[in-house]
Formats: sequence, structure tokens, C-alpha cells
Amino acid sequence: MQHTVEHQKKKFFIGLELRTNNEECSSAMPAHKEKFFGENIPSKIPNKVNGNILALYTDYEGDYTKPYSWILGCQVSNLNEIPEGLVGKVIPESNYAVFTTQGEFPQGLVAAWQAIWKSNLQRTYTSDFEVYRSDFDPQNNPQVKVYIAIDR
Repeated sequence: MQHTVEHQKKKFFIGLELRTNNEECSSAMPAHKEKFFGENIPSKIPNKVNGNILALYTDYEGDYTKPYSWILGCQVSNLNEIPEGLVGKVIPESNYAVFTTQGEFPQGLVAAWQAIWKSNLQRTYTSDFEVYRSDFDPQNNPQVKVYIAIDR
């Protein structure tokens, strides 16, 4: 799967955290996503910079085979006000390999992650994230961008 490389400046992020790993994520993530949207968490996040939803992968205990935090939320202008039950994170400035999903959702996203895991990217395991644009629609506009922090 083809990718581009982009340099991204530091971002601030607030969201709902799930601690998981690749063995448990397929069963844990749907319930977490249901809570995020069912409780309308995006409406509780202050100082959003746009209408996009981010899925942040961070606080890795090693590589992708080890536990990590998966946090659904939004990019914000600052971390001055973090609502109770949510976490604030800094997504560090970095170079990112950017994968754009193809085809149906979630199959295209699964294929992107499988390509990432099999790749020889020099991953930093600081913060990786998926961007679901405000016009994302699983049926009609299923494209997701996956940003993987890399050394160069």
C-alpha cells in the first residue's frame, strides 16, 4: 500500500481513553466507540479546531504488539480545560507516513493497518492517529487517513 510522508506540527487533543492491545481491540473498540458517540462526547470537548474525529494511538508499552492507549476525540486549540472523564494529550511534532484508505469501511482501514504492520517503516511509537473528516460516512465517504509517526 502506497503512502506519502508529511511533517506535522504539534497538536493538542482531548478524548475518551481505552487501554488495549491488538488481541483485545476487536472486542473492546466497538463498545468504546459506542460510548463515545452514544454519550455525544464530541459535544463535550471544548476548543475544537474543526469537526474531525481523531482516533489516537499513544502511550505504547513497546511496539504494536504491546499494550497502548486508543483515544477517540478531537484536536483542540489548547489543553486548558479537560472535561472530567476525558484525557488531554499532546501529539508531538513529527514526520508521519500517511496512508489513505481505499474501498469500503472498515475493510479499507483493516487493510491499511495490515500494510503498516508488515512494512519496514522506522516507527517511533510516540503517537499515531486516524483522521475521520467531518464529512466521513461509512457508506458514502469511507476514506480515512492514517498517520504513523516515523523517524524520517
